[in-house]
Amino acid sequence: MTNLTLDETDFRLLKALDENGDVDADEIADELDISQSTVYYRLEKYREKGIITDTVAHLDRHKLGLGMTAITRIKTVYGPEAMEVGKRIQELSGVQQVYSMLGEMSFCVISHVRDHEHLQGLVEKIIETEGVQNSETNIVLRTFKEEPRLLVNYDDADLEKLFAYTADDKSSISD
Repeated sequence: MTNLTLDETDFRLLKALDENGDVDADEIADELDISQSTVYYRLEKYREKGIITDTVAHLDRHKLGLGMTAITRIKTVYGPEAMEVGKRIQELSGVQQVYSMLGEMSFCVISHVRDHEHLQGLVEKIIETEGVQNSETNIVLRTFKEEPRLLVNYDDADLEKLFAYTADDKSSISD
C-alpha cells in the first residue's frame, strides 16, 4: 500500500475520473464544485504518486471482432522457473491478463479471441510453452460483469472505509 492520505476531495475526484475516464479538468472542477487549479494540482500529484499511471482509451472488443473470452488455468513446474513461464505466457498474442496463483494451478489466463480457430491456435501455443505441464481452457458463455474501472466497483460504505483507512496513513496526497 502506498503511504498517502486521501481526503474527501481526492475520493470525489478519483471517483469522477474512474466513472468518466479521461475527462477535461475544467468539466471535473465544475462537476465537483472545486477550483480548476485544485483539479490540476491533484491530478499532477496522483501521477507523481503512481495513482494515475496513464490515460487509455477503452476499446469495444466485440466491435473489433474479439467476442470470445477464454479462461485458461495452467499448471507449471514449481519454483523460480514458474515466473519465467508466466513471462512467456503474457507475451502470447490474444492474452490480456495473466495471474499467478496459489493452489493446484499456477496461472489463470484471460484471453479475448475471434473464434474457435483463433482460440485453438492460442491453446496450442500455451501447451507448447516451455514449463507448462498441463492446461484447462473454458469458454465464457455469458458475461455478467466485466468492469475494468476500479472505484465504481465499490459501494459508498466501502469507499468510506477505504477513505478512513488511508486517512490513518502518514503522508498526504497534498504534501
